Parts: sequence; structure tokens; C-alpha cells
Amino acid sequence: MAKGDGSITEVRRGVWRVCVSFGKDPVTGKRSKVQRNVKGTKADARKVRDQIRREHEQGVVAEYDKMTFSEYARQWSEHRDGMGLASRTRERERGIVSILCEYLGGTRLRDITPQAVESLYATIRKDRGITSTTLCNYHQMLNQMLDKAERYGLVVRNPCSRVDAPRRESSNRRSLSRAEAVRLLAKLSEAENDAYEADEAKERRQVAHGNADGRLYVRDVTGIARTLAARVALATGTRMGETLALTWECVNLRKGVITISASINSLMEVKEPKTKAGCRRIAIDAQTAAALSRWRKYQRGALARLGLEASGETPVFTDSKGGYINPCNFGRWWRSFRGDVGFPGLRFHELRHTQASLLLANGVDVKTVQSRMGHSNASVTLDFYAHAMPENDRAAADLVGSLCASEPRIVKLRTA
Repeated sequence: MAKGDGSITEVRRGVWRVCVSFGKDPVTGKRSKVQRNVKGTKADARKVRDQIRREHEQGVVAEYDKMTFSEYARQWSEHRDGMGLASRTRERERGIVSILCEYLGGTRLRDITPQAVESLYATIRKDRGITSTTLCNYHQMLNQMLDKAERYGLVVRNPCSRVDAPRRESSNRRSLSRAEAVRLLAKLSEAENDAYEADEAKERRQVAHGNADGRLYVRDVTGIARTLAARVALATGTRMGETLALTWECVNLRKGVITISASINSLMEVKEPKTKAGCRRIAIDAQTAAALSRWRKYQRGALARLGLEASGETPVFTDSKGGYINPCNFGRWWRSFRGDVGFPGLRFHELRHTQASLLLANGVDVKTVQSRMGHSNASVTLDFYAHAMPENDRAAADLVGSLCASEPRIVKLRTA
């Protein structure tokens, strides 16, 4: 038998052993051989032999012929661990890969077909009741994994490339109206003042009972910090992680400017913002600056009770021990607070949408809004918030009507 021709041997009635040898590997020096058992006729065995030859010619690595999806997933994950990706990103990836392995774990890579992928998606949707958007995230992860398997020569072709990706559901970007934003700001100011009064009353009781010294935390101070963080987010459009990562060295109260240079995640890791464009300077209004000024003085006294000295590295919004507020704890507080003040279901990120929508609807140019949002380019801002400029659409309609009229009149078109 010549190298690569392959042999077909009948093991028992209706079962054939197909063996194809490709000689020694020039790198490892090991003999490269693929062997499979085939049920059926000898003609079926010949088809399998020919398929093995084609796979070899197309670069499929023979020694990985029996590799299962879970074995490959483990190697792929180890490679991803060494890429320096954000912990939160890797945590999310591990979760998706773990679910994929539940369904595909024992399947050989070479046996994953486009039909198998489509069946997988239908099964996952039925078992887990997930949305189309979540299923699209699973598809993207599987496609990424199998695309690399194709480039490594472990499969002939990525089966996901022949499968239509699940359609993402349209994002419901809710934003508050001007009246709603005014009402929310009033509720935040009220809660902020209540938190100040509560902390001052508690401090008076502590002093009266002789418990002012040796404290490990100042619990009620966190209540002030939370409401003020929400107020700043509404006034600036910053993301939750960006807001909670602010330190005093990034706040210039004299000029009324804050600098966004970091973000904190649920693992309490302080890193760069979501995008490079996320590092930015944002002007704040006089009322927000005054609220921050009041808080800075009060915070210094509160930290002094713990024996801590405030500095430029001190978080603007501190927890009961003077450190960063955990985003998970903050999220739980926000979900409770929003219902108490008449905004059930309002996501914290929708304060960001409110900022952009209100600015664009009131004639602020797109580049300024882009800068405040930290979007990579103006097209992202327009894609997200073009709906917030109805006045421009009305002006455009009036302009067309004027141009087509028998006696044209001048219509001023606002630019944004």
C-alpha cells in the first residue's frame, strides 16, 4: 500500500476498519496515521477513506482527529487566559463555554456540522428559555472558537460560517423626558439631604454615648455617596463603573470639570474605561459642583472619624470604610431606590441615555455629545440617539416644503 492510499479491512460482518498512513511527521518524527471503524458496506468505507484523504490535503491535523469539543475548549480557554483580557470578560466567556460544553462536550470537532449547530441553538433556546440576543452571544463565541480550530487545521471548515446567526433583539433604550429628569433630580436631592441629616443625628448620638472613638466604619455616609453618585451620573452621562471609580484628583471644582480616566467592575478591579475614547473631560453644572463641594468637606470629617486622611486618591463616592463602593451593592441600592421614588424599572444606564437624548433634542451638536459620552466616533452617537432629534426632522420637512413651493420662503434648519 502506497503512502496515503489507505487500507480497508473487514473486522466483522458489516464493520470495516479504514486506515490511512501519511508517513513520518517532519517535525516530531512520529508516524501520522488515521484509523476509523465504519459500519455499512465496503463502498461506505471507501467514502470515509476518501474523506480522510481530502481532510489531510486540506490541512486537517490527523493526530487531533478524535479531539472532542470539550478537549479543544479547554485548550482554547487556556490560550485566552494568557491574553491579558479583562477578568469580567473572561468570566463571561467561561460561562458561555461551560454551557456549550454541556451540549457539545463529547462530540468530536470533526462531527460538528452546520445542521448540528442549528439543532444546538434550538435545544439551548428550548431548555434555557433565553432571548435571541443571548443566543446570538453564544453563536459568536462558538464561531470564534471554531474559526480558530479551522485556522489550526483541526477542522476542514468552520460549520458556524454556514449558519445564520440568531438575530439580536432591538435594544429598548429608554430615556427620561425633561419633566421626568427634573422630578428624579428633586428626589435625589431630597434623599441626599435626608442622608446628611441621618448621619449627623447618628453622629450626635455616638458622641453622647461616648462611642465616637475607635470606629471601624461610618455606615450612613454611604447613603449620601450613593445618591450623589446617581446625581453625577444624571448630570454627566457617565457609566456606573466610571462614576464609582472617580477619585478627587479627577475632580476640579474650581473649573467645574471632572476627568474620566478609570472604571471599576464587579470584581472591584479599577481599570481603564470601556474604550480609549472613554478617557475624557466632562464639564459639570454649578449645582452639581456645589453638591460635590459640600460632600467633599463632609467626607473629610467622616473619614477622620476612622482615622483616615482624605487625599487626591480617595474615591469620591466612598463606602462605610472609606473605599470604593462595590458596583453590585450599588446596583442593589439603585433597584430599591428607583422604586421608592416612583421610577420602577429604570436602569441606571438609562441615566446615560437621558443625558444624550436631552442634549441632542435641545440642539447640542453631535461632536459635543460624543465627547461627553466617550463614544469612539460620532456615528456611534448618531446610531444610538438619532431618534432624539425630532425637531430637526420637522425643520427638514418644512425646508423641503418651502423649496418646492411656488414662492419659496427661507426656513432655518437646526444643526446638531
